Amino acid sequence: MARLSQAELIAGLSRIVGAEHLSTTRPDRIAYSADFWPKAQIWKQGGDIERYPPDCVVWPADEAEVGKVLRFCHDHLIPIVPYGGGSGVCGGTIPIHGGVVVDVKRLSKVTAIDHASAVVTAEAGINGQHLEDRLNAAGFTLGHFPSSIMCSTLGGWLAARSAGQFSSRYGKIEDMVLSLRVVFPDGTVLDTSERGPGGPDWTQLVCGSEGTLGIITGAELKVNPLPEARRLRAFRFRHLEDGLRGARAVMQAGLRPMVLRLYDPFDSLIALGKDKSPQPSDRQSLLDGIRGLFSGAGATSEREGLLRRRLGPLTHTAKRAALVGALSAPAIVNRLAAAAPSPCLMIVGFEGPADAVHADAWSAGELLAEAGGVDAGAGPGEHWLAHRYDVSFKQSRIYDMGGFVDTMEVAATWDRLEGMYAAVRRAMTPLVFVMAHFSHAYREGCSIYFTFAGFRRDAARSEQLYDRVWRVATDAVVSAGGTVSHHHGVGLSKMNAMTQEHGHMLRVWRALKDVVDPHGVMNPGKLFPEAPHKAAEPDSSTVGVA
Repeated sequence: MARLSQAELIAGLSRIVGAEHLSTTRPDRIAYSADFWPKAQIWKQGGDIERYPPDCVVWPADEAEVGKVLRFCHDHLIPIVPYGGGSGVCGGTIPIHGGVVVDVKRLSKVTAIDHASAVVTAEAGINGQHLEDRLNAAGFTLGHFPSSIMCSTLGGWLAARSAGQFSSRYGKIEDMVLSLRVVFPDGTVLDTSERGPGGPDWTQLVCGSEGTLGIITGAELKVNPLPEARRLRAFRFRHLEDGLRGARAVMQAGLRPMVLRLYDPFDSLIALGKDKSPQPSDRQSLLDGIRGLFSGAGATSEREGLLRRRLGPLTHTAKRAALVGALSAPAIVNRLAAAAPSPCLMIVGFEGPADAVHADAWSAGELLAEAGGVDAGAGPGEHWLAHRYDVSFKQSRIYDMGGFVDTMEVAATWDRLEGMYAAVRRAMTPLVFVMAHFSHAYREGCSIYFTFAGFRRDAARSEQLYDRVWRVATDAVVSAGGTVSHHHGVGLSKMNAMTQEHGHMLRVWRALKDVVDPHGVMNPGKLFPEAPHKAAEPDSSTVGVA
């Protein structure tokens, strides 16, 4: 098949969506060339602001237009990258082969709220906070609160198997979805609500496919009544293993806390500092913690306060130099963090009917006390709730200082959890500063959310360090029997680890992919490594493939 010229591509797509809903301008192509994958931010630090620009961006109005766009691209072998809010952190929407970015944000309607069945039907492009607001007005909540809720979409949640911060009570997005609609690259539409309960679960097959099979255009989800009451409490544990034992006891007693978060010693030091200082920046919190480690202050509040008073007036340049120096010697800082005499902080909260909240909170408190937990009051939990979305707006400050910061959310069953935590820390500590908290707890296991920060003098070396950190960390997760992704998806970031984790089942995926997307146009190069015969198709310098 002959390649389309740029003019032919634009003309063909304009006939479908209208010229006003298509763009080839440089600002738009730059904006859609990356999501919030930290590696892409490192590229930008080095001046490479448009490594993988799409050929164009389109904004279809409805499912019918989505189908026509996909059929056009499928027929002309043009790569397609689905796009929602662009808030992903794994490179899942980076158009590494150019092509067409299909932004679905115009599909933003709540089409029905069934009060009798407690079900909402909505289009995939709706903003997460807008969906929650509509449900709240009707007396419901979805119960899905990712930290990106204000800048992510329903379709993105489904594509990446998102988890909200209250997943221990309400489940992840795949636990909420009842059916969905997906458009395949040949333009056909699958409505999974039309399939009976027997046989394969097509809804779950599409969930987590990250746009590699088709574009999700809408979904039915179960919703919950707005809670009557909410109660948050904090507990301190002398040792991390005590906190984990308490967390497991709570979940395996059948309790369903809306949140259960256990911070490791250094993350606890920062979290406890936040309780005293209402709105510190991530950079300042990290710097304060590192200063405390070097001074021997640890978590002793009086000495920490004195240290802050003495070092508080440091200039921006001095603060930057202190953080750069610390991140340039991660092994030393990590050893000091491990030795810091900080207790481990846990936040646990319940919401729902008032009587149930009171009873469950009392039962949880008893179980946590048996595991060695000491009641630390409501303050830390209330502070966390008030500031739980702040992280989405603060990480850029680390990049402003020439460093990088990222998170890695992994999961394992309870019997493997401590071993995986130790293995990942052991792999990371020579390379970057690392801390972690345990959250998204379930009866059978829990997620670990590692936060790590590093520094190199230039972007090229930062990228090399970043790649090395991810490689050794995911190797450690797989070797410890964990899974490399709990809720952020896979994208480009974790793709190589998927071969280790899924083994020979990769051939089953490729067989399915070849049937549904025979030309390999749907979000190529994501989720799993491309098959050898697909890897050369198409490149970013051409439109379409011969």
